[in-house]
Amino acid sequence: MKIAYHADDAIDAQLISDLLNDNGLFAQVRGAHMQGAVGEAAAMGNVKVWVNDEDLDEAKSIVEDWGNAAFIDEEDKELFDNQGHDFEQNSGQPEKRPHQTILTTSFFIILVIMVFAALLKV
Repeated sequence: MKIAYHADDAIDAQLISDLLNDNGLFAQVRGAHMQGAVGEAAAMGNVKVWVNDEDLDEAKSIVEDWGNAAFIDEEDKELFDNQGHDFEQNSGQPEKRPHQTILTTSFFIILVIMVFAALLKV
């Protein structure tokens, strides 16, 4: 067996392995178990996707095609295109982005829980 792909982490490796398996090639992830040994850090290049020797060229071609994949149509591209998106409202105030709304809501919920807990102790 030969290495077809050097992954950043176990999830990346599994994604590529599944891609190759879906295309009829036998692929294995090796080294994913090493991540636990170094805690939250990456596995330092130890996670790899292996394929049979005779499938190496085809596997590399599939991975390259997947990496160079383009959007199917312009509507899909617009979903991920942030250029030209104006976060300003008519009032001139910046619009809250989704993550700001989530953080504000989370803070409010935590505050309510803390007040409720303090009242229960009394």
